[in-house]
Amino acid sequence: MQQAHDDKPLHGAALWAAVLSARDMMPAKLRAIAAFVSDDPSEFIRMTSREICARLGTSEPTLIRFCRSLGFAGLADFRIELALALAAQSAGAAVHPQAADRRLANPEAKRRIAAAAFELLTDDRALLIDNGSTVEIVADLLGHSDDHPPTTVMTSGLMVAQNAMRNGRHTVMLTGGVIRPSTGSLTGRLAESSLAGMNFDTFVMGADSIDPEGGLSTYSEDEAHVTRAMVEAASRVIVLADHTKFRGSRLHRICGLARVAILITDRPPTPEITAALEAAGVRLIVAAPAETEDKDEA
Repeated sequence: MQQAHDDKPLHGAALWAAVLSARDMMPAKLRAIAAFVSDDPSEFIRMTSREICARLGTSEPTLIRFCRSLGFAGLADFRIELALALAAQSAGAAVHPQAADRRLANPEAKRRIAAAAFELLTDDRALLIDNGSTVEIVADLLGHSDDHPPTTVMTSGLMVAQNAMRNGRHTVMLTGGVIRPSTGSLTGRLAESSLAGMNFDTFVMGADSIDPEGGLSTYSEDEAHVTRAMVEAASRVIVLADHTKFRGSRLHRICGLARVAILITDRPPTPEITAALEAAGVRLIVAAPAETEDKDEA
């Protein structure tokens, strides 16, 4: 069976083909999981791991084994890619990666990326922050720091707002809009109009995809609209993206690479992407693990 490599997870049609193949080729317990995924992927994404196991009469280790057999680190990584594959099938797909899954996917890399981003915000007094698992960590660092000067923070993420408020030092605003329950983010025209006429020092954002030609994109149309408005409201754009985000463009474009000032990731991207970033004038920061940095210095 085709498996994903760590830096190139199965996605789109290849992921669906692997799931369908699993229905015939895997042991019985894993076939049952594959059948559930292919028959009702939306429900598989929404349910907790315990609910899935109870429904199928299986165990959480077996569920994890199924995800790993397809090349994913665990359930969270697999379900995020499954949700993206659903969105690719239909522009109107209503299923989005769950916030809990996003927080569990690649957490150590996201902490390193967030820490590197936080170090770049010392001089900012007006911050615009996206929603998402990595920027939530940036907001948490901001909310726990006694050294960072009081800052005005505006965000479309409910958890981002809560994290930034923790020490009471910062003025925190929400964009307004309709709350999307799966992500805890605000979307819609109200969110976009609230940004009109505003100017922030920096916008800290994520993206579902970073592509040399397509730039930054996402699978969600309403999210793309809000993120574009946030990009336009900031003097500087910092993108936080782990290595899994360097792949083909998603359906809805946010902006080109030329609009990005700094991109922070956890692994060096391919020569093609590195060249595209250099050509666009993007500063690339790789937040490598401490042990890797020590070896390089030696």
